[in-house]
Amino acid sequence: MKKTALVLALLLAGAGSAPAQTWEAGITGGYRMIKDEVLRNTYGNGVVFTPYLSLAVSKTLRVGAEYEFGYKKDAQIGLFQDPSTLDVKGGHFFLQYGERKGRVQSFLKVGIGVFFYKFGVDSPALPGLRVSDNDVSFYFGAGLRIMLAKRVFAVTELKYAALWVDPYDDLVDLGGIRALAGIAIGL
Repeated sequence: MKKTALVLALLLAGAGSAPAQTWEAGITGGYRMIKDEVLRNTYGNGVVFTPYLSLAVSKTLRVGAEYEFGYKKDAQIGLFQDPSTLDVKGGHFFLQYGERKGRVQSFLKVGIGVFFYKFGVDSPALPGLRVSDNDVSFYFGAGLRIMLAKRVFAVTELKYAALWVDPYDDLVDLGGIRALAGIAIGL
């Protein structure tokens, strides 16, 4: 999170030298699917929110940062149905490529970042069973920008984010597909 905040601050610091209307700020929300079948069956898929900020570096290329949060699920696990929680959130730096002509504009997006995950079980047999760690994540996706007004547009995006973690030396894929929609403004 500190690295994401630092990059956002550096992007904002460069705003004075950037041409007019090159900044974009928005928020998307939608459905997050977990790829790992056992975790998906236990905790299910869920809702996430992703605010972002990007800067145009050419007519077709943008750089930016985003933060995904909102996926926190509870489930009963094990023989004694002990309560447990899975919480996954994190940020990406991204490159976005797409033409900026017409009312409907398509784009491609790739990113890399750090995701944080927490897993905990409240069990009398295993007190203090908690895992809290982070790992590198990458994603790729595509989407549409639909102009609603001169500087306001709707955004839809479909992306796949990979996140392999290995708590207890057992590789688990917390990544998956996100289907997002939201709104953004050109600054």
